[in-house]
Amino acid sequence: MQKRKIDKKRSAVILDRDGVLIQRHLLTWQKKQLKLSPRIAPLIRKFNNRNIPVIVITNQPVVARGWISEKGVEELHQILQARLNKNGAFIDKFYFCPHHPEATIKKYRMLCNCRKPKIGLYKKAAKELGVDLSKSISIGDMTQDILAGKRARLKTILVKTGHGGKDNKYKVSPDFIVKNTAEALKLTYKIIN
Repeated sequence: MQKRKIDKKRSAVILDRDGVLIQRHLLTWQKKQLKLSPRIAPLIRKFNNRNIPVIVITNQPVVARGWISEKGVEELHQILQARLNKNGAFIDKFYFCPHHPEATIKKYRMLCNCRKPKIGLYKKAAKELGVDLSKSISIGDMTQDILAGKRARLKTILVKTGHGGKDNKYKVSPDFIVKNTAEALKLTYKIIN
């Protein structure tokens, strides 16, 4: 994985994982379920080359259900990183919430501030990576992604892949709606450059 210095208070691209970075939008806990969304590696590389952080923020209730450990989720993220690296691209940092209010595993059963639509992980990413959230864009496939982005003061893009916003869990409108992740990244590049 490449490491680089990120300029303070830069714009960033924040992606959801399931249904956005990867094609599968259902709960994901196995290597065989990982398939990058089409045509995204060259687009991510464009942000990498411009020193614009690309961040993944994702809820992972599979940990709370006991289907995979936190270490296992990190290993899946390393696999995704390696696949992007083969195409000259990388994610600056992966953040995930392992909690769920109805978790099977007691230590993960809680109302936390990191599970989207709450914005704890957005704030953490901004602090750790020196990102100005108000200059950044969040891309997701669920209403919780859009609401979290709005609460964190980002511009938001809903992709019609994955859940395509049809979860209808929250009443919220994205700033933009596009066909897929590749289109979302192209639009993001135009907006923040």
